[in-house]
Amino acid sequence: MPSPIQTFLDRHNLDGFLFVGDSICDADIFYLSHFLAGDRFAFLAQEKSTLLVSSMEIGRADKESIADRILSTSQYRIKEKLKICENSEEAYGRVLTDLLRDCGIKHLGVPYRFPAGLYQHLIKDFAVTVMESPASLARVAKTQEELLAIEKAQRACERAMAQAICLIDSCKIQRDWLYSDSQPLTSEKVRSAIEISLLEDGCESLDTIVAGGPQAADPHARGNGPLAANSPIVIDIFPRNKSSRYFADMTRTVLKGEAPLDVQEIYEAVCLAQAEGLRAIRAGVSGKEVHSRVSEVFRDQGFPETEGRGFTHSTGHGVGLDVHEKPSLSDAGEILPENCVVTVEPGLYYPDIGGVRMEDMVVVKKDGCKNLTLFEKKLVI
Repeated sequence: MPSPIQTFLDRHNLDGFLFVGDSICDADIFYLSHFLAGDRFAFLAQEKSTLLVSSMEIGRADKESIADRILSTSQYRIKEKLKICENSEEAYGRVLTDLLRDCGIKHLGVPYRFPAGLYQHLIKDFAVTVMESPASLARVAKTQEELLAIEKAQRACERAMAQAICLIDSCKIQRDWLYSDSQPLTSEKVRSAIEISLLEDGCESLDTIVAGGPQAADPHARGNGPLAANSPIVIDIFPRNKSSRYFADMTRTVLKGEAPLDVQEIYEAVCLAQAEGLRAIRAGVSGKEVHSRVSEVFRDQGFPETEGRGFTHSTGHGVGLDVHEKPSLSDAGEILPENCVVTVEPGLYYPDIGGVRMEDMVVVKKDGCKNLTLFEKKLVI
């Protein structure tokens, strides 16, 4: 039986699909090669895959990569080409040309993000089609191993969230501000506690959000400065496990002190909307339908979508080797396949109040979803 890659190539009349880049920034390359490197390398996807790395990486690549064949640029006389070419890009392009000819390539596929300079070089000798990566499609449904890796990252995420909320809960209120050890509690201090917890769990944090008061009205504001009492604080943590490279994602909104009535109403509406989104999820349903049902709850609760206020973003997104990947729960949301992992994160945002967001991460199943998020939901702490 042909492999998924070979089936993709046959369907599009391609002899191979070429990736060039580093696997720290490009999750598709890491997914296919299992080789983590900050310097660019090439991966040629065929029935038998080929990894092309520099001579200094050949030993490590041979030990770590799952590619069928591992070659070095020195085997294609990269140093000689560098001497005769005008620049390094031209030399590397000639190396790729020789590699592709050796692999019997005439019709080649490359991803949309393929380097433009190398594309211009390759189209002189090959029929090159720019298209969606087969890896991006393959990555949507997760294997059991991938699901376990995501769950492990999620447990670390929850331990970090507990540290953050414990720090906020331990504060004293002075003149409507939160104080810890006689000093104002800041977004930066809470974020540091989160980052330390994640590091101890073998994870790295990327732009963790701790936003309070009016700052929380901007869904992606990281937050800075002192945190107010009696005002919602949005905490959004999306760590990546440094070993597996898989992400988790979770948001909670908490408040120290007394919750104003309008904040309570917003919080309850967000919880109702999230519950409806979770009920709507199952394999075969579109992300568009899930988003529509969440939006309907907000309208029924008296919180219609408006420009810059209310529910201003999509309901959720896929999670895996990227923290935002397919499928999406939005107006353009795709059909949800079994075993994909998505977030359900409705929120309401008002500049004069702040913001409230609640985010769980789930595995899509045939008859519903499995919630990977075990952390409690509680506004006032």
